[in-house]
Amino acid sequence: MEPSIHSISEEEGSLPGLAERLMTIRQMLATLDTLTVAGQRHLMSKVVAFVSGHVERVMRQAGRGNRHMLLEQLTLLKRESDRQLPSPSAFSDRADSLIALLTTGM
Repeated sequence: MEPSIHSISEEEGSLPGLAERLMTIRQMLATLDTLTVAGQRHLMSKVVAFVSGHVERVMRQAGRGNRHMLLEQLTLLKRESDRQLPSPSAFSDRADSLIALLTTGM
């Protein structure tokens, strides 16, 4: 089954649900370089929005250093997606790093 953006925008559930949605994002990121520029931008904006929401939740419980690291990674991810011609590989690498931080629970 093809990963769907709808599967990551549903109501937040338990940790296994979050892990499944993060896995879906990773699968979608793997296809990023096969999309048109418009498709890449659309997918990047969806990933940034989804990850931003989870970063905000994790930051409430994270220590000062971890909060700084999360914000820095999120800023770099947003900056890449906002570039005139974003690099799919750079965006995917940054998103994977941020997802790894989120899945460890900081």
